[in-house]
Amino acid sequence: MPARLIGNGLRELDLFLTDLIVEAGRLDRLGASAGADPGVHPQRRIFSAAEAWRRGALRLGLPAEERARLRQMRAAQNRHCFGTWRDAGSGVAMQRACADYARLASDVLAAVRGRAG
Repeated sequence: MPARLIGNGLRELDLFLTDLIVEAGRLDRLGASAGADPGVHPQRRIFSAAEAWRRGALRLGLPAEERARLRQMRAAQNRHCFGTWRDAGSGVAMQRACADYARLASDVLAAVRGRAG
């Protein structure tokens, strides 16, 4: 698989997790009236899960130390997309990153469920 394709796939997972964290924060902040909130305005868009985690982890009750792993995964995305990282271990690194994104998304959903009652 080409490195750029791997990097773009990981970037999509990062953006999905970013949006999930932002929406979870909206639900936590606004409760049932979250649907009336216009959401994230383009000028205030958060473009990385690490930054979204930094802003919302405490409020949602998520472990702050996961931000370091998100930063590592974002750096790996950049190496895949813009660098020449095509070694034999990149496939394993991609699988680990995908599993970590899935685990962190599950943690966010569990935090939302826990706050909902």
